[in-house]
Amino acid sequence: MTSQTIPALDQRTLRDAFGAFPSGVVAVAASVKGQLTGIAASSFTSVSIEPPLVSFSISTSSSTWPQLREAERVGISVLADHHDAVCRQLAGPREERFAGLPFKVTGNGSVLLDEAVATYDCSIREEIEAGDHVIVLLEVHEVGGGDGEHPLVFHRSTFAKLHRDDLDPARLDGRINGAEVDRGASESSAEDHHDAEDAA
Repeated sequence: MTSQTIPALDQRTLRDAFGAFPSGVVAVAASVKGQLTGIAASSFTSVSIEPPLVSFSISTSSSTWPQLREAERVGISVLADHHDAVCRQLAGPREERFAGLPFKVTGNGSVLLDEAVATYDCSIREEIEAGDHVIVLLEVHEVGGGDGEHPLVFHRSTFAKLHRDDLDPARLDGRINGAEVDRGASESSAEDHHDAEDAA
């Protein structure tokens, strides 16, 4: 069998293809040796319920990660749909990333934004080299909610908001990622109907 050379993908084309997949945006932040440090990441995802694991990926060229990875605990805050300016700030100069932002620092050093949709207090479990990025696997110790209701969406290198006007508001009854969708232990068909009315 004759081996064939696979042509290299054009990086711009690949970036555009990656950008076609929308994602949320999180702040990954901690207080390290008394200094606030953090980044914005659009690669955050849930990984496992038992044990509770989440992950995100970070470029190997990041100048912030070598400092952030020294934290005892790392805070993950899911940015709300009014946080487009916050995301730009977290992506800006390091000394200005937390200026004017409402946040709290836990006893273990996690930095959590007050107006987030959800927050996770984590520790680093494993780092996996993956090409020009590192996949960071985090163990979740505590979760919480913030004042935000809907998440910020990142799509094609710009920000967007969820739009549900033309979608069926009922919860999905099926499987995602090969597992049953969590519908809640106390839900019934009557409650589903009530939820649909509320969401209409």
